[in-house]
Amino acid sequence: MIEAPKCVICDGEIRRLRKALVAPFLAQRIWNRTPFYVDLARCRECGFMFYNPRLEHAEESRLYQGYRSEEYQRMRQSSEPWYTASFNVSLASPASYELRRRTLGTILRQHVGERAIKRVLDYGGDRGDLVRGLVEGAEAFVYDISGILPVDGVASTTDPAGCKADLVINSNVLEHVGFPRHVVAKMLKETPPGSLVFVEVPCEAPLAATRILKRVAQIGIMALMRPGLARSVLRPASIFMMHEHVNYFTVQSLAILMQSCGCAVKAAGSYTLDGSAAGGTLVWSLGMTVES
Repeated sequence: MIEAPKCVICDGEIRRLRKALVAPFLAQRIWNRTPFYVDLARCRECGFMFYNPRLEHAEESRLYQGYRSEEYQRMRQSSEPWYTASFNVSLASPASYELRRRTLGTILRQHVGERAIKRVLDYGGDRGDLVRGLVEGAEAFVYDISGILPVDGVASTTDPAGCKADLVINSNVLEHVGFPRHVVAKMLKETPPGSLVFVEVPCEAPLAATRILKRVAQIGIMALMRPGLARSVLRPASIFMMHEHVNYFTVQSLAILMQSCGCAVKAAGSYTLDGSAAGGTLVWSLGMTVES
């Protein structure tokens, strides 16, 4: 892990908000150890919140290797009884993706207008489910380091720049990475000048009462079903537990992230998905790469 002395979005001054505990599943999967303390920090300038120190690339790779596979699910359920096989499958169900495509399509129609989109690239999109049929008549590509086979109708690529995409989608990725500005900068570098870039992430409030109550309920379930493991998290810092989402964005901080990487933001906002296991509120930002 790497200690961040300043905001990893805007280089602003940060302050520690709370002491937090790394979730047992993360501690085991990444470091093969028991839970330990980190800090929940906030930037005074842009409001971005994140856990500090930060995950390094090799640590992220250990966590997400075989993401949501049977092995991943079994290992996670051993620490988190509620993460069942059926719940794991529901997170990437066809119905869930259909709802997300429909919502995303509405946003794009509102803000892209009559602009022609011939090639769409899902950057970090696993199998590319989200971009299949997203824009009528457009070729769909997916770039993902996992190397997993794409769904029908989507072509996998190892060369994002070679796709020459008119529209690049980055969905539900940046909340997982230690240094999101590095990811966005690399993505923009591999996107043709003048192309559109749509980024979205969950909108979560780690200090909200509903969030804290959810953690307390999960710890209670763990105490009943995994009493030996529960002893390692029965401390105040566990209600601010660091899990897979290591970053907390707002509409403002996401737009600032894109601007800090040289992307001209055209529109930004939020929406709420209901009726799916992967539901919740997301914030988004639509920008354009700068013409050379």
